[in-house]
Amino acid sequence: MSSPSQVGSGSPKPADSTARDAAEDDLPQYSNACGSSPPRWQPRFEDLTSESLGRLSHVDRRPLDPPPECFSTPSPLRVRSNDFPPFRIPSISDKLIDGFRVLYPRDPLEKHGITQDDWVRFLEDLVIAARLATQGLSAVGSRVPVKPLPARCLFITWTPGAAYDIAFQRSRLGEVKALITVWNESAFIRRKVRVSIQVREEQGRKSGYDLIVESL
Repeated sequence: MSSPSQVGSGSPKPADSTARDAAEDDLPQYSNACGSSPPRWQPRFEDLTSESLGRLSHVDRRPLDPPPECFSTPSPLRVRSNDFPPFRIPSISDKLIDGFRVLYPRDPLEKHGITQDDWVRFLEDLVIAARLATQGLSAVGSRVPVKPLPARCLFITWTPGAAYDIAFQRSRLGEVKALITVWNESAFIRRKVRVSIQVREEQGRKSGYDLIVESL
């Protein structure tokens, strides 16, 4: 992209500079491969964190029960692909049970049919899922396969919110990832958006988590 000093300049750019600008404008999809850094571009956010934290302090519900409305509502008829660069939603602390900042980027997400209520519900569900995992409960249950641990494998029937069998425990991160997968497959991907989670590191130590939001 052109630097601020180039904007509005009357002098023509050299050919190699134009080629570099074109290459920079063609933003590749963000990959959350190990060792990569979170994307730097950020949209304009509406910060609903305080309101959400107040609601979560006395919330008595479970993720997916009942299923979010956006799981069954139709997607917009026309949704553009790759229409915004990837951006990140940071966690509040280095603990998943504290959740993520509830930031709603209205301009990019509304175009994809993701409302403020949908996005707030998604972010709040991640917090609830992490807190349930601390209690040995699953918010996802059998909706996403769990790899059994070796030895003492008792096979049980899974239901959302059921107590973990010791042979099928998921970590808080594993449970949050599983819930993100459900939201991706049920609501986001058909609206040409995908969310993933990445551990954030500073100076070689974990400092928190980032949700990476991509336009597909």
